Amino acid sequence: MEHFGRLATVGGMSGRDDDIRALGSQPDKRRDLRGRDEVTMFARLRLAGQADGFDVSVRNVSGGGLMAELPHPLAPDSAVEIELAGLGWVAGRIAWQIDRRAGIAFDELIDPAAIIHH
Repeated sequence: MEHFGRLATVGGMSGRDDDIRALGSQPDKRRDLRGRDEVTMFARLRLAGQADGFDVSVRNVSGGGLMAELPHPLAPDSAVEIELAGLGWVAGRIAWQIDRRAGIAFDELIDPAAIIHH
């Protein structure tokens, strides 16, 4: 396993394989024991201040952050923006990355229900 950045807990996300459950293609309203809403949805991610972005797959979301699968690694603590259905562009930072999974800590708390129910 290749590590990119530090392994940290952000919004209840540790990025460990045993914490992640595969879900179907429809958004799922299940909540895990750490208060994260488990989802499977696509979003756009870009480095802060850049117009171009790329598609990512969001796996879980909480008020403080999310876990997504990225097509390529990003440097730890990179400032990013992610476009989430129902919320638009949300600013955050790469908190951790292991292989293709990354935790993004939001700069400000969000309401996960706005994404789940959108």
